[in-house]
Amino acid sequence: MNNDNSSLTVDGILLLTGLQARTGELVLESGNNIGSVFFHEGKILQALSPYSRAIGDLLVEDGVLTDAELLEVLKFQKNEPDRPVGSLLMQIGKVSFEVIEMMVHEQIRTTVSELKGWSNISINFIDKDIKPFDTIHLPVHALLDVTFLNAALDSLSRIVTIKNESASNTASAS
Repeated sequence: MNNDNSSLTVDGILLLTGLQARTGELVLESGNNIGSVFFHEGKILQALSPYSRAIGDLLVEDGVLTDAELLEVLKFQKNEPDRPVGSLLMQIGKVSFEVIEMMVHEQIRTTVSELKGWSNISINFIDKDIKPFDTIHLPVHALLDVTFLNAALDSLSRIVTIKNESASNTASAS
């Protein structure tokens, strides 16, 4: 999927990517801004924008960690650069899985909300073999407004009706 079409919405792109159960990176560009949403089998694992806050920073802001504790974990991460900070924090007992999950969900929601505000977006989906590090993910529908989902469902229902009528007319003409 590679488009430069301002009529596409971020909600629509997310919905299609989720419905297709795609795995890879959705790259969105608007002016000098680049954002990414990482999917595994249609579920969102991570979302980043130029304004995204790192999980460690969010934990310090919320008073869950001190700056010193975060720096200690970041030093450990140098030995395992592919390992998320949250996983290291859980391993050493600084933070529970539930806290990390909540923070990741909030980070994804905040980033996707930012991406939805961008205009003249260029979209590129890069198929990648992205493997989840843990069970933390956010289903696409959790980020979509009910009004949008109802409109999409109505459109699909009309398409199915048209297809069924067409198939019925073709069968009776035979």
